[in-house]
Amino acid sequence: MRKIFLTAVVVLIVSVQSLCGAAEVYSDFFNDEADLIYPVVRTGDKAIDKKINGAIIAEIDRFLTGVYRTAQKNDYEIADMRTNFEVPCNQAGDTVILSILITESNYYTGGAHPATYKHALNFNLSNGELIDLDYLTDVGEGIPKDYLIEKLTQRLREYRQDKGTYLFDDALPLKELPQDFYWDDKLKLHFIFQHYQIAPYAAGIIDVDLDD
Repeated sequence: MRKIFLTAVVVLIVSVQSLCGAAEVYSDFFNDEADLIYPVVRTGDKAIDKKINGAIIAEIDRFLTGVYRTAQKNDYEIADMRTNFEVPCNQAGDTVILSILITESNYYTGGAHPATYKHALNFNLSNGELIDLDYLTDVGEGIPKDYLIEKLTQRLREYRQDKGTYLFDDALPLKELPQDFYWDDKLKLHFIFQHYQIAPYAAGIIDVDLDD
Protein backbone atom coordinates (compact mmCIF):
# COMPACT_ATOMS: atom_id res chain seq x y z
CA MET A 1 0.00 0.00 0.00
CA ARG A 2 2.83 2.42 0.90
CA LYS A 3 4.53 1.78 -2.43
CA ILE A 4 1.30 2.49 -4.30
CA PHE A 5 0.82 5.70 -2.30
CA LEU A 6 4.33 6.93 -3.01
CA THR A 7 3.94 6.20 -6.70
CA ALA A 8 0.75 8.24 -6.75
CA VAL A 9 2.50 11.17 -5.07
CA VAL A 10 5.44 11.06 -7.48
CA VAL A 11 3.20 11.44 -10.50
CA LEU A 12 0.89 13.97 -8.88
CA ILE A 13 0.58 17.18 -10.88
CA VAL A 14 -1.77 19.82 -9.54
CA SER A 15 -2.52 22.08 -12.47
CA VAL A 16 -3.97 25.45 -11.52
CA GLN A 17 -3.69 26.94 -14.99
CA SER A 18 -7.41 27.57 -15.31
CA LEU A 19 -7.42 29.60 -12.09
CA CYS A 20 -3.98 31.18 -11.99
CA GLY A 21 -2.95 31.91 -15.52
CA ALA A 22 0.15 30.09 -16.71
CA ALA A 23 1.04 28.42 -13.40
CA GLU A 24 1.40 24.76 -12.52
CA VAL A 25 2.25 23.27 -9.13
CA TYR A 26 4.01 19.94 -8.81
CA SER A 27 4.70 17.73 -5.79
CA ASP A 28 8.28 16.81 -5.01
CA PHE A 29 10.21 15.21 -2.14
CA PHE A 30 12.59 17.40 -0.14
CA ASN A 31 16.02 15.70 -0.07
CA ASP A 32 14.27 12.60 -1.48
CA GLU A 33 12.45 12.07 1.83
CA ALA A 34 9.04 10.53 1.16
CA ASP A 35 7.40 12.29 4.15
CA LEU A 36 8.68 15.75 3.22
CA ILE A 37 6.38 16.72 0.37
CA TYR A 38 6.61 20.26 -0.95
CA PRO A 39 5.34 22.24 -3.96
CA VAL A 40 7.35 23.28 -7.00
CA VAL A 41 5.81 26.12 -9.02
CA ARG A 42 6.25 26.64 -12.76
CA THR A 43 4.96 29.86 -14.35
CA GLY A 44 7.03 29.91 -17.53
CA ASP A 45 9.07 32.84 -16.20
CA LYS A 46 12.36 31.64 -14.71
CA ALA A 47 12.87 34.77 -12.60
CA ILE A 48 9.40 34.48 -11.04
CA ASP A 49 9.81 30.74 -10.51
CA LYS A 50 13.12 31.35 -8.74
CA LYS A 51 11.52 33.83 -6.31
CA ILE A 52 8.53 31.63 -5.51
CA ASN A 53 10.38 28.34 -5.22
CA GLY A 54 13.17 30.00 -3.27
CA ALA A 55 10.64 31.22 -0.68
CA ILE A 56 9.10 27.75 -0.47
CA ILE A 57 12.48 26.06 0.07
CA ALA A 58 13.36 28.68 2.69
CA GLU A 59 10.18 27.80 4.58
CA ILE A 60 10.95 24.06 4.52
CA ASP A 61 14.54 24.76 5.60
CA ARG A 62 13.30 26.93 8.46
CA PHE A 63 11.03 24.13 9.67
CA LEU A 64 13.71 21.42 9.51
CA THR A 65 16.37 23.63 11.10
CA GLY A 66 14.03 24.39 13.99
CA VAL A 67 13.29 20.70 14.57
CA TYR A 68 16.98 19.72 14.57
CA ARG A 69 17.99 22.62 16.82
CA THR A 70 15.28 21.81 19.37
CA ALA A 71 16.31 18.15 19.36
CA GLN A 72 19.97 19.03 19.87
CA LYS A 73 19.32 21.63 22.54
CA ASN A 74 17.06 19.36 24.61
CA ASP A 75 18.65 16.01 23.75
CA TYR A 76 15.43 14.83 22.10
CA GLU A 77 15.16 11.97 19.64
CA ILE A 78 13.26 12.89 16.48
CA ALA A 79 10.61 10.25 15.84
CA ASP A 80 8.88 11.85 12.87
CA MET A 81 9.00 14.87 10.56
CA ARG A 82 6.65 15.47 7.66
CA THR A 83 5.27 18.20 5.42
CA ASN A 84 2.46 18.49 2.91
CA PHE A 85 0.64 21.28 1.09
CA GLU A 86 -2.60 22.58 -0.41
CA VAL A 87 -2.98 25.12 -3.23
CA PRO A 88 -5.99 27.43 -3.32
CA CYS A 89 -5.55 29.95 -6.13
CA ASN A 90 -7.55 32.85 -7.49
CA GLN A 91 -7.48 36.26 -9.05
CA ALA A 92 -8.14 39.34 -6.93
CA GLY A 93 -8.75 42.31 -9.22
CA ASP A 94 -5.66 42.73 -11.37
CA THR A 95 -3.56 40.63 -9.02
CA VAL A 96 -3.27 36.89 -9.62
CA ILE A 97 -2.63 35.29 -6.24
CA LEU A 98 -1.12 31.89 -5.60
CA SER A 99 -1.78 30.82 -2.01
CA ILE A 100 0.17 27.80 -0.80
CA LEU A 101 -0.64 26.23 2.56
CA ILE A 102 2.25 24.18 3.94
CA THR A 103 1.50 21.84 6.84
CA GLU A 104 4.53 20.99 8.96
CA SER A 105 4.52 18.34 11.67
CA ASN A 106 7.19 16.90 13.94
CA TYR A 107 7.23 14.50 16.85
CA TYR A 108 9.89 13.74 19.46
CA THR A 109 10.09 10.31 21.12
CA GLY A 110 8.11 10.34 24.35
CA GLY A 111 6.15 13.46 23.47
CA ALA A 112 2.46 13.75 24.26
CA HIS A 113 1.55 14.53 20.67
CA PRO A 114 3.05 15.85 17.41
CA ALA A 115 3.58 19.57 16.96
CA THR A 116 1.75 20.63 13.81
CA TYR A 117 1.63 24.01 12.11
CA LYS A 118 0.00 25.33 8.97
CA HIS A 119 1.79 28.21 7.29
CA ALA A 120 0.51 30.24 4.34
CA LEU A 121 2.66 31.66 1.57
CA ASN A 122 0.85 34.04 -0.77
CA PHE A 123 2.49 35.09 -4.02
CA ASN A 124 1.72 37.73 -6.62
CA LEU A 125 2.17 35.70 -9.81
CA SER A 126 2.95 38.76 -11.90
CA ASN A 127 6.28 39.29 -10.12
CA GLY A 128 6.74 36.37 -7.70
CA GLU A 129 6.71 38.62 -4.63
CA LEU A 130 5.36 37.40 -1.31
CA ILE A 131 2.16 39.08 -0.14
CA ASP A 132 2.26 39.85 3.58
CA LEU A 133 -0.06 41.58 6.03
CA ASP A 134 0.89 44.97 4.62
CA TYR A 135 -0.95 44.01 1.44
CA LEU A 136 -4.18 43.70 3.42
CA THR A 137 -3.78 46.87 5.41
CA ASP A 138 -2.65 50.37 4.53
CA VAL A 139 0.05 49.46 1.99
CA GLY A 140 -1.91 47.05 -0.19
CA GLU A 141 -5.67 46.59 -0.12
CA GLY A 142 -6.03 49.61 2.12
CA ILE A 143 -8.21 47.82 4.69
CA PRO A 144 -7.59 49.31 8.14
CA LYS A 145 -5.93 46.86 10.49
CA ASP A 146 -8.36 47.72 13.29
CA TYR A 147 -11.28 46.83 11.02
CA LEU A 148 -9.79 43.42 10.23
CA ILE A 149 -9.12 42.73 13.92
CA GLU A 150 -12.69 43.71 14.84
CA LYS A 151 -14.21 41.58 12.10
CA LEU A 152 -12.01 38.60 12.90
CA THR A 153 -12.90 38.90 16.59
CA GLN A 154 -16.57 38.71 15.68
CA ARG A 155 -15.98 35.67 13.45
CA LEU A 156 -14.17 33.93 16.31
CA ARG A 157 -17.08 34.59 18.65
CA GLU A 158 -19.39 33.01 16.07
CA TYR A 159 -16.95 30.12 15.59
CA ARG A 160 -16.89 29.51 19.36
CA GLN A 161 -20.67 29.55 19.57
CA ASP A 162 -21.28 27.38 16.48
CA LYS A 163 -18.66 24.73 17.25
CA GLY A 164 -18.60 24.91 21.03
CA THR A 165 -14.84 25.46 20.95
CA TYR A 166 -13.23 26.70 24.15
CA LEU A 167 -11.01 29.74 23.60
CA PHE A 168 -8.56 31.04 26.17
CA ASP A 169 -10.04 33.69 28.46
CA ASP A 170 -7.73 36.39 27.10
CA ALA A 171 -8.10 35.38 23.44
CA LEU A 172 -10.88 37.86 22.68
CA PRO A 173 -11.00 40.56 21.68
CA LEU A 174 -7.99 40.01 19.44
CA LYS A 175 -5.09 42.41 19.89
CA GLU A 176 -3.17 41.49 16.75
CA LEU A 177 -3.80 39.73 13.46
CA PRO A 178 -2.24 36.30 13.05
CA GLN A 179 0.62 36.22 10.56
CA ASP A 180 -0.82 33.36 8.49
CA PHE A 181 -3.63 34.17 6.07
CA TYR A 182 -4.67 33.08 2.58
CA TRP A 183 -7.34 33.31 -0.07
CA ASP A 184 -9.32 30.16 -0.86
CA ASP A 185 -10.47 29.07 -4.32
CA LYS A 186 -13.61 31.21 -3.92
CA LEU A 187 -11.54 34.29 -3.13
CA LYS A 188 -12.55 34.29 0.52
CA LEU A 189 -9.98 35.55 2.98
CA HIS A 190 -8.95 33.16 5.78
CA PHE A 191 -6.81 33.62 8.89
CA ILE A 192 -5.05 30.71 10.59
CA PHE A 193 -4.52 30.32 14.33
CA GLN A 194 -1.94 27.69 15.31
CA HIS A 195 -2.18 25.25 18.20
CA TYR A 196 -2.20 27.06 21.57
CA GLN A 197 -2.41 30.49 19.93
CA ILE A 198 -5.95 31.17 21.12
CA ALA A 199 -7.19 27.74 22.25
CA PRO A 200 -5.99 24.44 23.77
CA TYR A 201 -4.28 21.82 21.58
CA ALA A 202 -7.49 19.77 21.38
CA ALA A 203 -9.17 22.60 19.44
CA GLY A 204 -6.76 21.98 16.57
CA ILE A 205 -5.51 24.55 14.09
CA ILE A 206 -8.31 27.09 13.74
CA ASP A 207 -9.04 28.35 10.24
CA VAL A 208 -11.45 31.30 10.16
CA ASP A 209 -13.16 32.42 6.96
CA LEU A 210 -13.39 36.19 7.31
CA ASP A 211 -15.82 36.51 4.39
CA ASP A 212 -18.20 33.68 5.31
